[in-house]
Amino acid sequence: MFKDYSELLVEKANSLLNINLSDQSVDELCVYGDMLLEWNQKFNLTSITEPSEVIIKHFVDSLAFINYISQIFPSLYFKYADIGTGAGFPAIPLKIVRPELEIVLIDSLAKRLTFLNEVISTLKFDKISTDHGRVEDFGHNCNYRSSFDLVTARAVAELPVLIEFAVPLLKVGGYFFAAKGSNPEEEIGHSRNALKMLNSEVVNIFKYSLGPKAENRSFVVIKKLSDTLAKYPRKAGIPKKNPL
Repeated sequence: MFKDYSELLVEKANSLLNINLSDQSVDELCVYGDMLLEWNQKFNLTSITEPSEVIIKHFVDSLAFINYISQIFPSLYFKYADIGTGAGFPAIPLKIVRPELEIVLIDSLAKRLTFLNEVISTLKFDKISTDHGRVEDFGHNCNYRSSFDLVTARAVAELPVLIEFAVPLLKVGGYFFAAKGSNPEEEIGHSRNALKMLNSEVVNIFKYSLGPKAENRSFVVIKKLSDTLAKYPRKAGIPKKNPL
C-alpha cells in the first residue's frame, strides 16, 4: 500500500525537512507503514490510518528530529533511548535513515514491543533493542540510569512529568528532546521546579511546520547539568499523579 505513496514521502521529506531519502530508506519506511496498518487492526497502535497522514504526521514528523539532533551531535554514533515509544515514533524512522544509531525502545505495553520486534526482525536492524516496563523503574536500573547521550519522547506526558522520566536516564551533559506543539512555553513555565530538582535546563526550542492541513510542532531541548538525586524518578505512577 505505502509503495503507492512513495513519491509523496520523498517530496514531503525534501520540501518540509530538506532531507533526501535514499531508495532503501523509502523502501523500508513503506514496509514499516504496511506493517503498522496491518498490526493496527489487532493492537490499536495508532489512530492515524490514512497513508498520506501517516507519512506526514508520523514519518516526516519523526524524521524532523534528525535535523535538530545533528546540530547537537556532530557524530551520529551515540546511545539513544526512546521512552514511551508506542508504535516506534520517532525512533524507527530515525533508525531507517541513520542505521548507525544505537537505540533502546522503552514502553510499558508489551503488545507494542511485540510489533516493534517484528519490525526490527523484518528490516534486519542491528544495534536496536526493546525493553518492557515503566520508565520510572528504568530510571533506577543500573543498566539504564545515566547511560544515554540522548532521550526522546513523543506524545507521552506533560513536560514536568517527562523531565522526571527522562533526565535520570541521561549521562551528565546528555540531551532530552521532548516533542511538543507549536507553543510549548506554558509547559516550560510549569517545569521550572522539575528542571531545578533534576539538575537540568532548557537550552533550546526548535519550532517547525508540517505544512498546510497539519499542525505546527516543536521540540524542547533539555540538557542534564549534573548527577540526578537518587530519589528520582519517584515510584511508578507518582510523577503523573503529583508532578514536581
